[in-house]
Amino acid sequence: MPNGGDRIDRINHDITDISSTKQLLCYAAAGQLEHVAMQQRAANHGRVVLSQGRIAQGAGFGGNSRIAGANLSAALRNGLSLQKLHDLDEIMGAVAPDLERTGGLSSLDLRLSGERRAELKGSMTAHVPPSWTRKVLQDPPAGDVGVLIQASALLSAFISADKLGFAGSVARIRDRYSQELDVLVRRLILISDGPPTPRNYDAQVLIGMLASYAFEQMQELLEDELRDSPLGFRVWRAITKLVRLSGQEAHADALKRWVRLLVMDAEELRKRSLYPGRGLDLELAISIPDAWSPPGDDWAGAALLARAREHEATIRERGTAVMGLWQRAISRQRADQEQTERHLRELIAEFRDGKSRPDAPAGLNWIAATLEHSMDRRIAVCNEFPDVDQQWFRRVQEAADKIDVPEHLLKGTRRLFWHMILQNAGVYRRHAVETVVTSGWNEPVARALGSLLKYETDETWLRIRAEFALGLMQNQSMPVLKDLTTACEHAYDNLRPAMDGPDGKPSRTQVIEMHSALFAVADCFGVTGAEDRARRIRTNIEHILKYLAEMEPGRGMIVAGATRAAAYALTMTAQPSQPGGPPDLSKVLLEKLSRHPDPVTARLSRWALSFRFADDGAIRPLLGAAVVEHDAPHAGG
Repeated sequence: MPNGGDRIDRINHDITDISSTKQLLCYAAAGQLEHVAMQQRAANHGRVVLSQGRIAQGAGFGGNSRIAGANLSAALRNGLSLQKLHDLDEIMGAVAPDLERTGGLSSLDLRLSGERRAELKGSMTAHVPPSWTRKVLQDPPAGDVGVLIQASALLSAFISADKLGFAGSVARIRDRYSQELDVLVRRLILISDGPPTPRNYDAQVLIGMLASYAFEQMQELLEDELRDSPLGFRVWRAITKLVRLSGQEAHADALKRWVRLLVMDAEELRKRSLYPGRGLDLELAISIPDAWSPPGDDWAGAALLARAREHEATIRERGTAVMGLWQRAISRQRADQEQTERHLRELIAEFRDGKSRPDAPAGLNWIAATLEHSMDRRIAVCNEFPDVDQQWFRRVQEAADKIDVPEHLLKGTRRLFWHMILQNAGVYRRHAVETVVTSGWNEPVARALGSLLKYETDETWLRIRAEFALGLMQNQSMPVLKDLTTACEHAYDNLRPAMDGPDGKPSRTQVIEMHSALFAVADCFGVTGAEDRARRIRTNIEHILKYLAEMEPGRGMIVAGATRAAAYALTMTAQPSQPGGPPDLSKVLLEKLSRHPDPVTARLSRWALSFRFADDGAIRPLLGAAVVEHDAPHAGG
């Protein structure tokens, strides 16, 4: 064992606080280090040629591998600085290029952090000489990465100007690159609209960062996208990041007024959303500073409370809303805490009787149990879940017990799995998924999610959470392909008999499950590099897609949520065709859906048809919409 360097990855990593960015980053870093060590053992007959001490030395943790290894070991216990995260990213990229798919530790830090830390902006900047910046921005970008590099270069220019500290320095950069900024932001939005890959997340973060310097210029672009684009619901995350990064900038008052109007309109926007139950608008409301939404005029809290009481909202939304209300009240020690607690106690009683969602009473009961658990213990986030005597709860535990990862990562991985399924605060549920992906250990967790889907066939709200996690997990293995195929079949087998029955009206849960399964297929397989698997799974579920796309208009409106997801799945899994040959199935069905009576389905379908299918039969990436539309926003919308 060279220089003792391999011992550092044997620190036991438990996740005792899902809200701790430090714990999540240390777990992810340890997972990456173990991934590298296992690769070396496989390639070198069980030997680790490049010790982790030498990796630590390369990352600047010390002058030799022994000291560097010890320092990295301490950092994995106590927390990694922003600079060390960046240094580790660079070394990992050199020794394990396949970890590029995880997005990197610095990117994860940006997504997890809820603090207004100006130094976070610097971790996304490309080191481009000032004399190159205009040329970099003017040259046609080489795909998604080219756009991200352009955005990073412009962000670097803004940060440098901001350091000067005198009035007008940032404004000069805005004026100098005004035309390039418009084009760039539209392209970033197109990347951010795609399935949830690391590049998609980075685009959303960069939009928020650039807007913190050029809010007035970007405001209209972002609002148009949010209100009118088929995939605009994902812009909520960029706006949330903008709010979190904003402090005392000159545009702070204008930003506050704008965000308040958006939050007040969120219910109406939700109805027009491709993914109404996603709850990203709620995450924005939770992040609003108390100074913007004080007691006596708590418009953010009012929006959360309204969604928590809304019977038509999903289990996901209502859970996120109530947990967000409690988190705001207890962690910030708000003056209206007593009033908030009274409202939440009333909701606990309502959730326990289950009458507002008779199709998902166990889901409401679970929200009540975890909320009461948190309130009684005066804790902001539920980390230890109450034990309930229910079969579905035991199945979650059994699935977690099947996770097979190295011993020192086992406790943390299992806890992250529990949070993916049991956590009612949607922000932290997603953080659990993103942390596992960054660690490089998404495959064993994806298998556990598949196991849960196999054995838990009754509680649809629980299946939806597992499907959502699989969509975000970005594991395109054959087992996941089979698991999501089966999930679609399960949802279809529940939906079709209800549609074809005497009253012809499926339950809301049946429609939502169909939507969730199809969305997970698109998010997981509708990415660059997964084209062959996308073709396979689309073939597997072709009969389901045809059933939804070819449904008579009146019946189609009954399952409009499912047809929205079908249009998204068809858009993301589109396949190339031979020139002069028959058109691709996605094109054929999207043409049918472009005339669907649901305006959201029709809008997405028309948008996809406007650019996705090239004349030579090739499939253009989402960024291709900028070329076809000549950078004009929302063609076909």
